[in-house]
Amino acid sequence: MTAVRRRPAMLAAGTAALAVFAGCAHVAVSGKTEPVDTRGYRLAPPKSVGPFTAEYLYGNTYVGVIDCDDAPSDADCRTGATEAGGIGIAPRDANRIIAGATGTGATYWGREPDMKGRHLVFRGLQGNVPDPEKALRAMLRSIHRKEQEPFSDWGVTWDGPARPVPFPGYEGAVMWCREGEEASKDATSGTVTRDPVARCVWADHSTVVATESDGSVTELVELTRELHRTARVRK
Repeated sequence: MTAVRRRPAMLAAGTAALAVFAGCAHVAVSGKTEPVDTRGYRLAPPKSVGPFTAEYLYGNTYVGVIDCDDAPSDADCRTGATEAGGIGIAPRDANRIIAGATGTGATYWGREPDMKGRHLVFRGLQGNVPDPEKALRAMLRSIHRKEQEPFSDWGVTWDGPARPVPFPGYEGAVMWCREGEEASKDATSGTVTRDPVARCVWADHSTVVATESDGSVTELVELTRELHRTARVRK
């Protein structure tokens, strides 16, 4: 019997790739422009991003204070209102990132034949974010503490901590990314396969979002920037 990997992946180029990409991006956007205000937005994940198509699109699942009237128990109510809704983060954990947050997300799969099995995960919180970098760090800590169901580091060895990458053109917007490799073992042969994984988190004055994919970190940075442009809509 063959073990089932948690996710398929393709190998990235390591720390150097992120540094080179960051340098190229800096050159490309060196012109002076006024940053766009990021206040007053909510999240509405698009049906597609890059070569990926949504398999699941979650609505604005409430992850703040939940009304549990007539529920069998507070615990059952909270579980049903978060996990079953797809966002996979409990109210107390979401509130450490954005006070009174609501959350949403999507799971995307590759739509082209050569993308078969590829995936992209999007999970986000929305609300008033006075300090985007502080909120970004809180999101990273939440994922590290395994508070968010879609993100698991089982079998993953990261190539150092998340690092800032350029995110120009938006007031207060920050993005940090990291990459690593995921080990999986064939139950029959005992062969260990190591595949890459990449993760990014963005934060601005309205939204905090984590993304993860089985491609290179360079690819994920581009996809995450695209999502920042397309997944945010005015309230």
